[in-house]
Amino acid sequence: MVESAAAILQRQRQRKFHRRSRNGCFICKKKHIRCDERKPLCTYCLRHGGDCGYPDLDSAITDIRRGSVHSSEDPREDDELCLPLQDAAPRDTFFGSGFDVPRKCRPLFQLFITTKYSYTNPVPRESNSFVSSEPDTRSYRVHRALSNPGFLHGALLMTTLQWAWSTGDEESFSIPYLYHKLQAIRYVNEQLANPGSVVDDGTIAAVAILAIVENALGSIEATASHLCGLAKIKEIQDRNEAPLGLLQRMILMAARCIAGQPVWNILDIGRTDSVHQSMVVSLLRVALRPIYSVFTLGGSNDNDSAEPLSEILAKKSPHPQAGDSNVIAPLRSVDCSRSHFISCHFYLYVILRENTVDSFVLNWFIEQLLADVERTEEDMYKEQYSQSLWFWTVMFGACATTAARATSALEIEQMQSMRNEYLRKIDIASQVLRINTWEGAKAQLRLFAWEDDFNGELELKALWEEACMGR
Repeated sequence: MVESAAAILQRQRQRKFHRRSRNGCFICKKKHIRCDERKPLCTYCLRHGGDCGYPDLDSAITDIRRGSVHSSEDPREDDELCLPLQDAAPRDTFFGSGFDVPRKCRPLFQLFITTKYSYTNPVPRESNSFVSSEPDTRSYRVHRALSNPGFLHGALLMTTLQWAWSTGDEESFSIPYLYHKLQAIRYVNEQLANPGSVVDDGTIAAVAILAIVENALGSIEATASHLCGLAKIKEIQDRNEAPLGLLQRMILMAARCIAGQPVWNILDIGRTDSVHQSMVVSLLRVALRPIYSVFTLGGSNDNDSAEPLSEILAKKSPHPQAGDSNVIAPLRSVDCSRSHFISCHFYLYVILRENTVDSFVLNWFIEQLLADVERTEEDMYKEQYSQSLWFWTVMFGACATTAARATSALEIEQMQSMRNEYLRKIDIASQVLRINTWEGAKAQLRLFAWEDDFNGELELKALWEEACMGR
């Protein structure tokens, strides 16, 4: 029987059935896109800074956001700004703070203001600077965090990561981690909408810490995106190319030396190691398997055009994404995560290019370097860890302290304390290696990474003399 024309037309007009989710978040439903229904935040909203929301009020995140007004627009579209920090959730004011902290984030915030970490070891702060009228010199980071939302969200993301390193517990702060990651992205998006504020130190710190945490958790794609964004912010901040500081020149020099010789030669210097040192592995990652070439980031990419760095990076494809940073579980080994953490700092400082960089982010880096130095010191004395490599490391750490741009007397005091500690370590290494002249010091540096025409030699010599010539 031949089907009538009317029946064929009617069948063609019928919509094809397809299975669709009834449990997607409000934002995905509004935009008519497929939601992966991940909770407490779906992938689309987490990546784009949207205010994800589910009909299921039992979701863990609703306790944080109950009563909030959901954003109806993708923050990247039109001129709509993300909800500001103070409007994102109902909170009780936390004692002494100009900010309001969600209830479920309070334990994380309390951990941040009372504890810091050396490798995986929690170290109590000497006083609770949050309520002290005369805070100790180790607590300036708390005061900076309370001065700007970018600093605050970044500090709490860093604290979450270090808590996971220390305890192996990836669940306790999983919701605060997602919350502060989302808020950091929102804050940056708000600043990007206002070119006058995008160069604020808090904005740069937020982008930098997002990149650091993503890299530590193995999300190479997200890290690359943040590095590209940081390069764009730097172009807005300073149209003139700034000269590289000593820290950046040391990073590039080490990368050239490592890239120019077989890997086994580099590893051979530490073949008797009984303790892992993340900085050496980080340099290997940057030199041999980089997200982006540090030489490109440093402006020595043989590109004669005036093309901005952010556009150069946008055309390059990083290595495939290695993990999902929307969760902090499961961590790879602590040492692997820390080496990615440190290597990301190398990229950041070469992009920033300046002689001095804000001490808020730099201090996390210096502390982790010093933790490695202290963990390997006893083995260095016993010659179970390369003494030359240990000397190179403390010289590099001293360079990092010279790059800090302090904004208060408290920060200046803190950085001077860190600098003095590194100078003391340089003196120890020089005595162990019987180094009495700068030429002897260069001979030891050359065993790991040194160039005879290095344009930072005079600055390094001044550091070594400051450490050793007064004894």
